[in-house]
Amino acid sequence: MLNAVFRKTMENIRKYRIVKLLTSWEGRYGANHYISNPAFHSSTIFDDNLVSVEMRKTEILFDKPLYVGMCILDISKTCDDCKLLYTDTDSLIYDIKCDDFYEIINENLHKFDTSDFKQDNPYCIPRVNKKVVGLMKDENNGVIMMEFVGLRAKMYSIKCGSVCTTKKIKGVKKDVIKNHIKFEDYLTCLREFQEIYRSQRLIRSYLHEIYSVEQTKFALSPFDDKGVLLENPTDTLPHGHYSTV
Repeated sequence: MLNAVFRKTMENIRKYRIVKLLTSWEGRYGANHYISNPAFHSSTIFDDNLVSVEMRKTEILFDKPLYVGMCILDISKTCDDCKLLYTDTDSLIYDIKCDDFYEIINENLHKFDTSDFKQDNPYCIPRVNKKVVGLMKDENNGVIMMEFVGLRAKMYSIKCGSVCTTKKIKGVKKDVIKNHIKFEDYLTCLREFQEIYRSQRLIRSYLHEIYSVEQTKFALSPFDDKGVLLENPTDTLPHGHYSTV
């Protein structure tokens, strides 16, 4: 719920579109009328009697509190003993310097959802606050993360103990990630600046026609275009940061 509110504060209303589904060419409400409009953006023909026309909005009301979303992002990155390793829409991966993080959870149970911890976990953390909105949650449920490789947005892997528990690559099928991508591939990509490709088969549709496709997918990349790479290849700063200008 909180994540949905945050996203609404950061919406780019310039990208809003008006879509018309039309069944005729001529007339006031025909496709020709809308395509001739200066606000015309694009069109898609489905068959002889159906076309969709996408129009830009001619008036824009800037009613989104962008400053709220900006402050949320900035505040989430400020803490002397914490280093942000990776952030996604609804999650954070932090390197936190402290004596015992699980003791901190025990002392601040009102801020955490610990309902998925084992009943007999070694940290004596009780299972409380199940599904309470706005609380932080340890996705590993007390299993200590030993290694993390974050290459770019939605492209990371987590190793707990000797087992790789999480492998994420946006745009690559789950069976390909499971069977043909290893944790070591992420390390190789990061340390040797090596791009890694994998083949996959897909079912795609275009204009309601279904096709089988085999493609060679760009799976792992060491180049993060959403940040400025520093001398240390594991550190980045956001575009526009004062020290990079």
